[in-house]
Amino acid sequence: AKEAGRPMDDIAERLEEVRERWVMRFSDAALRIAPAFTRAAEKTATSALKRSLSSADIPRVKFTMTPEMRQAVDGIVAENVNLIKSIPEKYFTQVQTIALQSITRGRDMNYMTEELQKQFGITRRRAENIARDQNNKATAELARVRQKALGITKGIWIHSGGGSHPRPLHVKANGKEFDLDKGMPVGDNG
Repeated sequence: AKEAGRPMDDIAERLEEVRERWVMRFSDAALRIAPAFTRAAEKTATSALKRSLSSADIPRVKFTMTPEMRQAVDGIVAENVNLIKSIPEKYFTQVQTIALQSITRGRDMNYMTEELQKQFGITRRRAENIARDQNNKATAELARVRQKALGITKGIWIHSGGGSHPRPLHVKANGKEFDLDKGMPVGDNG
């Protein structure tokens, strides 16, 4: 017979085994997803730059993978691998806590369901925001490196008008010239 309190230890052990499996899955997936994401961002940035050059009647340019582009790509891949790998650690701990609280409440499945829905509704929105932000950052960085390789040093900020809540500093910067090395000072929350 199990001692009082031991079943909870068994459950915690099982949850830890599941966590370890998910950490491995996310680590493996990160090594596939991050490079694919970066290739897609690079293709988008290059296509947009080609369209811009073409509309300005600048002769066609053959883009190559410069050392600066390789460094930018490697940095974006590394950042995204780390983000993806952090997902199970952060969120599995929350799931584990909710599950154990449900058990200590006498297998309160209603509590567990409500907490998981509340937590992961927030998590889904956060994941969508992170994905959008990472995509925008990667595309902008790769475009900047490509432009610099062509000798372009200045840009004109164009507010996309995307999103239902435009950031005031982004709207205010629309049409203004900026130095590509310095970027447009609109801030992360701008």
